[in-house]
Amino acid sequence: MPNMMKAALCYGPMDVRIVEQPKPLLGEGEVLARVKLCMTSGTTVKQYARGYPGWTYPFGWGYEWAGIIEEVGQGVSTSLIGKKVIPSYYRGDCKCWFCKHGQPNLCANMRLPRAEELKIQKPRNLEGEGAFREYVKLRADRIQILPESLSLEDAASVPTVAVVVHGNYNVDINPNDTVLIIGAGGIGQLHGLISKLRGAQTIIIDRNQERLDSAKKNGAADWILNAGTTEEAKSKLKELNINEGWGPDVVIEAIGQPSTWEEAIELVRRGGQVLEYGGCKEGTTITVDTYRLHYDEIKIVSSTTLSPIDVTIGYDLVLKGLIRPSIFISGYYPLEDIKTALDNTMNQKGLRYAVVP
Repeated sequence: MPNMMKAALCYGPMDVRIVEQPKPLLGEGEVLARVKLCMTSGTTVKQYARGYPGWTYPFGWGYEWAGIIEEVGQGVSTSLIGKKVIPSYYRGDCKCWFCKHGQPNLCANMRLPRAEELKIQKPRNLEGEGAFREYVKLRADRIQILPESLSLEDAASVPTVAVVVHGNYNVDINPNDTVLIIGAGGIGQLHGLISKLRGAQTIIIDRNQERLDSAKKNGAADWILNAGTTEEAKSKLKELNINEGWGPDVVIEAIGQPSTWEEAIELVRRGGQVLEYGGCKEGTTITVDTYRLHYDEIKIVSSTTLSPIDVTIGYDLVLKGLIRPSIFISGYYPLEDIKTALDNTMNQKGLRYAVVP
């Protein structure tokens, strides 16, 4: 049926189904893009496995995508038809307190509600959300037209590069610093690449040797360490004699587990910085040695989402070829096989996959 399209919806934890939906109808100032690929990621896998704060089942999802404009609405130039496109990832027109005070990543109107708040909120229909589908409708003033020189595979992951830029710049990294990253997935490797662009030497720790080897091959790590426990990691770091044995200047946690949050604090040198980047499940907690935190003067920061400047930096890094996210693509799957792509990502078989609607 020409006016219908296929979409992947999540009906419960790890329950994804392909459904038919009406193809979006355009209003004034809108464009219709044919999705050419949408990436799996740590975030989409978490949403698939356990849902997401504020979301009710069934929901559509998938946010790293690129496509081709096929139709335009009234008031939009037809010259856009056939152009490669990604969404523009920040609105920039909010007047909330955070946006007015230079923290748009904490926008009050974009905040994820906590579990107790969801009990009193009216459920939203989310079946039309996301880009694990054949077509996406967008406002014409919220798109990024791509140059022909930029591949769809690289452009699709601009938002991921941007959120990593945001987190990476939450810590001070100086030339010749040593940055340790816990986690050799796509996010950990991006942190490695961006840290190196800032002048650091990098170490990546993981227990998955295949991912560690890819981090070395992709240029994200100067050293790779296969360690399954904090004590094993400490022992292997001591052999490297970083900073005369005191350890790395910065540790970035890129997994999202309370145990690795704690490990990051254990592994950083005295006077060092810790970026707790990976998002943990709501309600989880960590234990911190307050003596070490205080007397070793450890600085701990976190990171969430992105700001307009991060999008600008991320896009420029990809456009100039300084970061090529396509190197993290482990394979391609049609929309009908999205469950395999998500399961592979979740089970650390490869890094991430492109779903092709």
